[in-house]
Amino acid sequence: MRRTNHGYRYAQKGRALFGVAMAAALIGSLLPTAAYADEQPAPEPTPTVAPSPEVAATEQPPESEPTSTPTPEPTDAPEPAPEQAPTAEPTQEPTPTPAPTPTPTMTTDPGEVDLTGILLPDNGDYAGDTTEDEADPGAYSETQAGLLTADTLNGFKAGNIISDAKMYTSGTMSANQIQGFFNQKVKRCDSNYTCLKDFSMKTRTKAPNSYCTNTYQGSSRDTAAQIISKVSKACNVSERVLIVMLQKEQGLVTHTWPSQFRYDIAMGYACPDHAACDSTYFGFQNQMYMAAYQLQRYTKDSYFSWYPVGKTSQVRWHPNASCGTGPVRIENKATAALYYYTPYQPNRAAMRAGYGVGDSCSAYGNRNFYNYYTDWFGGTHGGSPGGGTTGYSVTGATAVKWKSLGGASGMLGKPIDKKNCTSGVGCYQVFKGGSIYWTHKHGAVYVRGAVRDAWAKVGSRNGVLRYPTSDPQCGLTRGACLQHFQDGTMYAMSGHGAHYVRGAIRNKWAQTGDRHGTLGYPISNPRCGLVDGACLQVFEDGRIYASNAGTHYVRGAIFDGWGRAGGREGRLGYPSSDPRCGGNACTQSFEGGTVRHQSGSTPRVLYR
Repeated sequence: MRRTNHGYRYAQKGRALFGVAMAAALIGSLLPTAAYADEQPAPEPTPTVAPSPEVAATEQPPESEPTSTPTPEPTDAPEPAPEQAPTAEPTQEPTPTPAPTPTPTMTTDPGEVDLTGILLPDNGDYAGDTTEDEADPGAYSETQAGLLTADTLNGFKAGNIISDAKMYTSGTMSANQIQGFFNQKVKRCDSNYTCLKDFSMKTRTKAPNSYCTNTYQGSSRDTAAQIISKVSKACNVSERVLIVMLQKEQGLVTHTWPSQFRYDIAMGYACPDHAACDSTYFGFQNQMYMAAYQLQRYTKDSYFSWYPVGKTSQVRWHPNASCGTGPVRIENKATAALYYYTPYQPNRAAMRAGYGVGDSCSAYGNRNFYNYYTDWFGGTHGGSPGGGTTGYSVTGATAVKWKSLGGASGMLGKPIDKKNCTSGVGCYQVFKGGSIYWTHKHGAVYVRGAVRDAWAKVGSRNGVLRYPTSDPQCGLTRGACLQHFQDGTMYAMSGHGAHYVRGAIRNKWAQTGDRHGTLGYPISNPRCGLVDGACLQVFEDGRIYASNAGTHYVRGAIFDGWGRAGGREGRLGYPSSDPRCGGNACTQSFEGGTVRHQSGSTPRVLYR
């Protein structure tokens, strides 16, 4: 959950130190609060895709890859000091978030610390995030007008919010898919702000430890999507869970003007109710890593015992102890971990409000976790705890296609998720080496490699190309590959990457002989939003412009002459015809005149 009643002023405050008061608080507490690590690893430096449950045929593909901007220098944070156990003291009602202030750059994280000498659990209770949360962080519901259903919370069960398999399974999304998901959630970031889809930073290597048993390999530049992917693999916590927690804490997935402070406390880690956030753990990498570390620690450290699995515990409704508690029989480790991290359950008012505000005793963190997860990724139960290496069945036409490609030992490998379908649209299933998509009209086809990555960058099945309609076709001229989609075709060629053509530009390119013709292969995606709403696409040997003057190509000496005259922004404007050649001369018409080129001479510009 996220602090709303303390604002940004805590960004620079140090953490309050607790001495003798700690013992008194422990005795007087009604319930323990969430915890964050003792034997913690050193924190990090600073700086989608929601499958619906399987129904009739329909599917949902992976998302795209990241490109980000700010790249702050990282430093890791030391272990947290012992925390005070929760007291019965009430907290104040949240106050509105202050008006945004542009923060285009990220700050760096504190330095790395050796794990030796870190206080162990019996020396202190370390809080994960007990701060009061916002009902709708990132204004998500405002972006979903008409799309949120009234039964979003119908399946919510306080004692079983998410299964162990769904929480403790890495490999649910690739870094490319995470990036594509972020790209979809924020189409445009406010000026002078760095949104999550554009965020990047220098990261530090994290060695394996008791709770994150794999290495996080640092980099001179990791995007937010890459950080989440690496943290997931290091700590074996689902990428989807990390994304959802990031949203329910600071709304960063959908936020269009995020402040520096939101990145500093991205996961609410080390931000207790009655003290300032610990700046030791500021920074995006620190926050992501320590949150995942803590989710694992809750299941393995016997210190965390006040929400025992299989037994009924009293769970608060709100940080204000006067709001009381309610009995919850906690059914699994994953749900217990959510309560250790955010120790409040939603009351009736919070549940009735959906994504809205309940009453003065409403808390929203665990409600919103369920809301975001089910809206974005489908059900929170079931799944395989083994990272998708076992337990996912492959059936129907998808199975036929998968087996024809070699099954588990073939190019796609083992399934890492169940089949996801959307009624009347199609189905898809994700494998380690690619994905299979099925539609009624085109049957089952697969996407993988550079084509899948490029397709994910433009929104995959929810983007401009929609579903694939053919398998990849390779062995084209110069070793290129192509794949057809419902609304375009993707071409991949060594040295140029993968790019798509569609619409009027594709039709014009086909008239010139497509890849066999005068223009060659595409070396960029279409780029629209030019002057007067025009679009252009670059090919190996020329460009195609689609404007109010029609869709035409320019190339060679005429392109050079037009460029010297100011190109599309000059007096000539956009091309209004294709080049017309005869003998040793070519002429091309533009909105404001003509360019003529005769072999061996400089192109001549004739204005109207």
